[in-house]
Amino acid sequence: MKAIRSFVLSAMVMAGVAHAQQKNACPREVAEFAAVQQRADANDAAAQTTLASCYDLGMHVAPNGKESIRLLSEAANQGYAPAEYELGRIYLYGRGIPADYAKALVWEQKAAEQGDPRAQRDLAFMYERGLGVPADPARAAEWNRKAAAQGNTEAQLQLARALDQGSGVNKNPDEARRWYAKAAGAEQPAAQLALARKSLAEGNCPKAIHWFEEAAEHGNPEAMLGLGTLYKGGKCPRNSERSLLWLTLGGRFGIQQSRAEAEKLANSLPNSTRTRVKSQVEAWIKAHPGAEKEEDEEEEH
Repeated sequence: MKAIRSFVLSAMVMAGVAHAQQKNACPREVAEFAAVQQRADANDAAAQTTLASCYDLGMHVAPNGKESIRLLSEAANQGYAPAEYELGRIYLYGRGIPADYAKALVWEQKAAEQGDPRAQRDLAFMYERGLGVPADPARAAEWNRKAAAQGNTEAQLQLARALDQGSGVNKNPDEARRWYAKAAGAEQPAAQLALARKSLAEGNCPKAIHWFEEAAEHGNPEAMLGLGTLYKGGKCPRNSERSLLWLTLGGRFGIQQSRAEAEKLANSLPNSTRTRVKSQVEAWIKAHPGAEKEEDEEEEH
């Protein structure tokens, strides 16, 4: 009976956190904003957190980072987990103020202990990097596992990597693969890439192609290089045209090795194939505007 009560309480906390995350966005309508302001003035923690996001975004008010921090601090001091998380991130990443890992740790931990998966992942990140705490792979894995169980894809990815490498946990490739699969199924490109590489190492070409393509669809250049290399032949059937397509895309997205391999392959193919692939590359980029933005940003750097 005690276990059932504990489960119910945990479910209520998770539901509360999820609901809070949805309602803390700054409202677009002026009347709704006015109502939020009124509740915030009455010391409502959820409204204070929402109003803080308005000051962050400059919606209905002039942007004011100090006022945002003041409101979040008032809400966090009432034990409101979403405010604790947001305040923790401000100190962790130095958003508008110098980073302060000690303060970030305090607020991220408070939110994490209330079950906020985003704070749990941030706390794991701090233990991974030794930010405000000594680096501790075991504590990182512990917090990643809590966040992963709630569907946080970055935590699922990092937990899978820890299990693969035996970092802070006993090495367990089978469990690692399950977490990679969960993250990959939720569109986490790095997890998709990991599954593609594992499938290729096992000689499972259809699965390797599937996961490389899924990751490449998100603009992952390593996946593009992987596909281009796969289609060059060896473990999987050769397809020079597909190889040139993906190697060219990988080069366009900043992978020098991919660019060099594309140029080498292109020299061995007929003009008609090179022309066709060039059109395919431009069509792919046009069909993936988000990926095109990443390409542009890559070139700017």
